[in-house]
Amino acid sequence: MRSRIKSKLILFVLAAGLVAWPLTSLYGYVTKGADKPDAERLLFQVSLFQIELLNRFLQDAARSADTRELDSLKQALYTASYTHERLVLAEGSEKLHTLGSLPQLMQYILRLQIGGERALKADEQGVLQESAKLYAQLYEAYGKLMTSSGSVVTSQSEAVSKNDEALRELLEKKLLQ
Repeated sequence: MRSRIKSKLILFVLAAGLVAWPLTSLYGYVTKGADKPDAERLLFQVSLFQIELLNRFLQDAARSADTRELDSLKQALYTASYTHERLVLAEGSEKLHTLGSLPQLMQYILRLQIGGERALKADEQGVLQESAKLYAQLYEAYGKLMTSSGSVVTSQSEAVSKNDEALRELLEKKLLQ
């Protein structure tokens, strides 16, 4: 009789263990997901930081006197472009668009610096100042691009694209001159 009770107890413990193990695993999976921050939201924060840095460097570049002062702008351009492209890949190109003005601005800066260190001409400074104004508008819309829950705000995405297009067109005209 004791062996019968003992075997039933062992079967009960095994059955309880087989039921409890998946339940605890499921509970751990559900609660771990709640503590983990949204990767796209974090990537947006990094991208926004790089876009903000680029805005500051572009505002400084608008007051530059020579081409040597544009080196930090080039570096900020590269990192902002890189992080935004990764954000577009993470979110999808139907929600976010690439910033075509950033490669154009890089080409313009390289064109200015190709001749070595020299003073910037008045029209070149004017282009940098106009670019800084247009980019400031892009930056303002970019800051409102994503909600705190991690979803893309369509109206802000369109505003970013509109400002990006205006800046791209300005730079394209200057590059073709």
